[in-house]
Amino acid sequence: MEHIIYFGGTFLLVYLIYYFASIRKAKKNTKKIPVEVQYLILAYHIDVKKIPYLSFLNTIAIVGSFDIALVAVIVSLFQDLVWQLLFGFVVVVPIIVISFMLIGKYYQQQQQKFEGETKNKKAKKER
Repeated sequence: MEHIIYFGGTFLLVYLIYYFASIRKAKKNTKKIPVEVQYLILAYHIDVKKIPYLSFLNTIAIVGSFDIALVAVIVSLFQDLVWQLLFGFVVVVPIIVISFMLIGKYYQQQQQKFEGETKNKKAKKER
């Protein structure tokens, strides 16, 4: 039970930090793009004009918070600090890469749906 509480507390803390540091700034200044968004744009060719941008940022914040909380709980299962650090470094990269891959694939599909709907609307207008 204590691991679930630890996970929830870590998740909430990281999400709030991410919200105030990134999402809130993005609402005020749309010219600054967070590094995570830049990575997803370049790696998965996502056009942020075709998806809801604030929802995109929120998804990244939730998934990033989940990743960090998951790694923190997994690492806390070890007693020795050396093993915690070693296992943390080994686990954090694959978890982040897999989660960002899933976000990228999801938003690629959302972008394709948007492009398909736009083409259908244009075809109906031409008729």
